[in-house]
Amino acid sequence: MKNKPTYRKTYVLLGFCLLVLMNTVHAQKLVFLFGHAVYGTPSDKNFKDNYKYGLGIEAGAGLGWEKTFIIGTSGFSEFKSADGNMLGHIVLIPVKLGLRQYVFSKMIYLHGDFGIMNIKYKNASTSESKFSGDFGAGVKLAGFELQMDYDGFSRSDPSGYASWISLKAGFAIGL
Repeated sequence: MKNKPTYRKTYVLLGFCLLVLMNTVHAQKLVFLFGHAVYGTPSDKNFKDNYKYGLGIEAGAGLGWEKTFIIGTSGFSEFKSADGNMLGHIVLIPVKLGLRQYVFSKMIYLHGDFGIMNIKYKNASTSESKFSGDFGAGVKLAGFELQMDYDGFSRSDPSGYASWISLKAGFAIGL
């Protein structure tokens, strides 16, 4: 009978320690998931002459500690072709890895990603994969994120970099 109070104290202490540990890990938010709607406007001359604007979605996850996170992102965007563009709309599917660095609290961040982008023209029977990269900045208020990026992919005809400015808005949840 004397052992019952000792067990209760041990269980209460163990439960309290687990609660504090879970709260600390949850407060750090080591992992988060995000999803954004994307609007893009072409920025380089050739891309701007052939495409009007792009709409899309992206989703990803971040893993890190404190203010630095490794980010994995994938998505889907389609740019509407300009009049006279024989290739038609262009569909872009990126798969990228990068870094997100919070510079002010966990509210304002800078980021950069690089990876591969699958490119498919609606009126062509082939697709190609090219190097892709982006960098930008964002603000996170509670779970809502607003981000602006300079994005693009390498191209060979004409040679250079097809680029656009993206405005992204969506939600992020920490795990």
